[in-house]
Amino acid sequence: MLKAIKLVFFLLVISSFLAQSSFAQMYYPRVSPGAKVSQMIGITEVTVNYHRPGVKGRLIWGELVPFDEIWRTGANEATTIQFSNDVTIADTKIPAGKYSLFTIIDDSKFDVTIIINKNPNLWGTSGYKQEEDLIRFGVKPEHGEHQEWLKISFENLKKNSADLRIHWENFSFGFTITVDTDNLVLEGARKELAQKDLTWREPYRAANYCLENEVSLEEGKTWIDQSLAKEKNYWNTSLKAKYFAQEGKYKDALKTMNEALAIGQKMDNPPYNMKDMENLINEWSEK
Repeated sequence: MLKAIKLVFFLLVISSFLAQSSFAQMYYPRVSPGAKVSQMIGITEVTVNYHRPGVKGRLIWGELVPFDEIWRTGANEATTIQFSNDVTIADTKIPAGKYSLFTIIDDSKFDVTIIINKNPNLWGTSGYKQEEDLIRFGVKPEHGEHQEWLKISFENLKKNSADLRIHWENFSFGFTITVDTDNLVLEGARKELAQKDLTWREPYRAANYCLENEVSLEEGKTWIDQSLAKEKNYWNTSLKAKYFAQEGKYKDALKTMNEALAIGQKMDNPPYNMKDMENLINEWSEK
């Protein structure tokens, strides 16, 4: 009986402790809520983690954000920026990795200095060391519509670049992030195609990228032939025809595309783009 009483008491103590622990882990909203924005530039992912302070009727530039001092480009923890591949910013190559993003607002010129620092694990500017800066460069700010909550976004997206824009109150600034998408894709394709046990699809995809983007066409011709050697079908035969046309060999292009259409017509589910291939035949016939 005594053992049973002790067991009940022990269970009550554990239950009370767990209840208190659960209560201690309650979460409350932060005054400056966290945010995350990501963008794929080609095959490179760029991710920014930051916290969004509000204007709330306050004077921002020169007071809440002092002039000529390091600013965390947000609130709470230092803002971080991460790249899945090497990028170029302000003519400087930035290795893939995670970094902190700081800014300085110049009082006299009201210019902005962008700082990318090697240490991403900082609380605000505490622990910041200038010798750990990877790059510093200046940008010209712009005035625009009122933005109550600090906003970081990507604009002017292209295959090889995008602009990172920072906008708060009526003040915005940013910089361009550039990547070498074609080279990254080709490097990945070469590694993939060096493996064994490939199907027709892997060299076909690489050859198709080369033709669509007009890069490394000699490699592309090799890859489409590798695909055809694995399995001859509508998709790689029609792509081979396009390669002939790209070289100006329209007679070979017409013959090969007609062969591709004949293959497609025998398929249980004819390819969706056969009409486009017929239009190419008409176009090439006039060459």
